[in-house]
Amino acid sequence: MKFQKRSSRKIASVLSITTEYLMAFMAYFLLMKVTESALLDDTPAFDLLSFIRFLAIAFVSALTVALVNLYAVIPLTQKLNFFRSIFLGTLVYTIAAMTGIFLYVSIEHLILHAGGFGGSDFIAETGLYLRFDYFPLLLFLLLVSYPIRILHVIVNRIGLKNILDVVFDRYRVAHEEERVFMFMDLYGSTIAAEKLGHVRYHNLLDELFNDISDVIAKYSGEIYQYVGDAVVVSWDIRRGTENMNCVRCFFEIKAVMEELGERYRSAYQFEPRFKAGMHAGKVIAAEVGDFKKEVAFHGDTVNTASRIQAACLEFNTRLLVSEELFLSFPVGCLRNYSTEFMGCMKLKGRLNDICLYRIEFMNSPTVTAIL
Repeated sequence: MKFQKRSSRKIASVLSITTEYLMAFMAYFLLMKVTESALLDDTPAFDLLSFIRFLAIAFVSALTVALVNLYAVIPLTQKLNFFRSIFLGTLVYTIAAMTGIFLYVSIEHLILHAGGFGGSDFIAETGLYLRFDYFPLLLFLLLVSYPIRILHVIVNRIGLKNILDVVFDRYRVAHEEERVFMFMDLYGSTIAAEKLGHVRYHNLLDELFNDISDVIAKYSGEIYQYVGDAVVVSWDIRRGTENMNCVRCFFEIKAVMEELGERYRSAYQFEPRFKAGMHAGKVIAAEVGDFKKEVAFHGDTVNTASRIQAACLEFNTRLLVSEELFLSFPVGCLRNYSTEFMGCMKLKGRLNDICLYRIEFMNSPTVTAIL
């Protein structure tokens, strides 16, 4: 996947962790001043230049942790269990923070030496790591990294939005929302599962859902459920229809799958292709369950979106949307797509027929065969 497709999430992750550790360093600075101790300096007295130097050290150290998390901790801990992930992440965060300080000291010395400003002896400077003076900072970073790592693991496994929904009781009381739902299903998954076996098939789906999650986030979508080889994505009605975000999301996922097709063919002898059905309407949103709570959307809208997706095979197309959703799209955005009225169909349990539209991206060739 090209860098730009994940850049926003990467940048947000780096900024978030950098901010967390900057706050931790500031807390340590205040703690040292309160206890009349010196931080990376021989005198406990406060002066502006020392404080600016401290901020520079803190920033380099925090940025080092953020980058190490992005390119080392996340790949290394992806398959680890909860406690191992926390332990390894905490250890690496602490080492990265101390390494960042070392990098700053080294660069500072080289700059001063190259500029002819003298500067302290490099060996003596780096030798600070062997002195007991650094032990409080090392211990502090270890203690701070532990809860930060726990938070990262929980957010990664549960989702920030889900945590915020629980904290602010968004779904504790049932209420009505108007939302867009996209049911997206994988073509040929039954045959693939038989050929690959359950372990490799799971690896395929895991890799596949990871690859499309960034695209879904890019278009403000929320992953509501994974159901076997299908994923259910939801938007509030404004975000989903704005600039046709839900439709653009599907076609970018289609483009990503085409881009990564060779990788999947080499690894699994399978080229992922999705078909999707979309519908919009009112649902009841609420927490359900007692021992295991989750947010659920109930109503005819969800069922209808699922049935529309199932109709893709009948109409031999990749994307079908209901007339209710189609009419809510901005007219200007529709000019970029080829659209066709496919007729109306009767759904069991629904009084009125559901009218469907096929949508194809203007530069995309018409689908001639699904299987």
